[in-house]
Amino acid sequence: MPTRHQKVEGEGAALIRANQNGLEVQPGSALNTQQATVSISWFWLRDHAEDEAGRDPVTMQRRVDTFSIEPNCRGTVVGLDNKDNPTLDIQWEDGVCTTHSRAGLYQVAEHFLATEWSRLAWSEPALPSGITMWADAPPEPAKLAVEDLLNDDDALAAGLATLNGYGYLVLDGDKGSKDTAIRFAQRMGYVRHTIFGGIWDLAADLTEHSDTAYTDIFLGCHTDATYSNDAPGYQYFVCVQPATQGGESLLLDGFAIAAELAESEPHFYRDLASIPVIGRYIEPGVHLEAERPVFRSGPRGVLSQVSFNNYDRAPFLLPSELEPRFYAAYTRFAELANDPKRRIEVSLSEGDILVFNNWRVLHGRNSFVGPRHYVGAYLNHEDIESKKRILA
Repeated sequence: MPTRHQKVEGEGAALIRANQNGLEVQPGSALNTQQATVSISWFWLRDHAEDEAGRDPVTMQRRVDTFSIEPNCRGTVVGLDNKDNPTLDIQWEDGVCTTHSRAGLYQVAEHFLATEWSRLAWSEPALPSGITMWADAPPEPAKLAVEDLLNDDDALAAGLATLNGYGYLVLDGDKGSKDTAIRFAQRMGYVRHTIFGGIWDLAADLTEHSDTAYTDIFLGCHTDATYSNDAPGYQYFVCVQPATQGGESLLLDGFAIAAELAESEPHFYRDLASIPVIGRYIEPGVHLEAERPVFRSGPRGVLSQVSFNNYDRAPFLLPSELEPRFYAAYTRFAELANDPKRRIEVSLSEGDILVFNNWRVLHGRNSFVGPRHYVGAYLNHEDIESKKRILA
């Protein structure tokens, strides 16, 4: 174990010390302020490794399995007194060695000091009504034909009712193309443009964007754009070419998880509804960040959005009394989100469309073999609501 206080002087006279609980970081710009020393626990350090095993060097997304870390893990800092080395290594009791940048530690410490944690608020659970939440008995709502929805208002109204009730909708089609994707977007509202463009291709190809979605590996259930202050309300895929094997889309009702926690473990619900989580997306020329709790309520206090994406979670610190509560609640959410019984698998054939509520339904993907090719886009939440009102 490290000594009681190992000290290193870094750039800007910033200080880092190691003790039995982890690291104490004092950013250079905060040396003359009160309470400028920030404590970083061993668990946090293991969860935020910056080496290749902890962070994908291409996508910059997290690789660490947060939920398998031993809660009482301990490490030993290697090279703490090397002033010229911009990184620190930590040797863990299980033999793993992780790397951490001094700059990254200073950055999260500065963010912590700038946050008024005493103003953190939460409200009692208030869940939406008039929808069909699903968990252990996933629904199989009636499918509609793509052409019917595109050309008939009654079919569109029925499709929107299913989408509102269950959070997702599957449409049968004959031929998938960008033209189909454009027509669908125009029927529902209009395409929301992001850093990914408008209508985008989704295949196992990292040349366009540095994101795990552009690979052929398993993708755990998550919501998109936790790094956006206004995450897209809906997302849809048009199947151009299904995979030779695997590649099924995975769907999970986030509102059902919220309802279960509110009923049986309300302390977890309250923490997930009050502690803000930072999402981040990095690629050349882009660095997006936003923060909101896993459960976000609207102005009337009713749950309106679930945000969960451990791949894109950015490093941030919490007060010592909140950190174990957050990880306990976050881990409990992940346990429920990773329960295969709660997920449904959707296999799309050529021309089929899958659309889902990105504020409610978590989505993922099984690994696959072969040239799986989808096109898709984002839609605004308010545009779908507008279409429902017009048809009504």
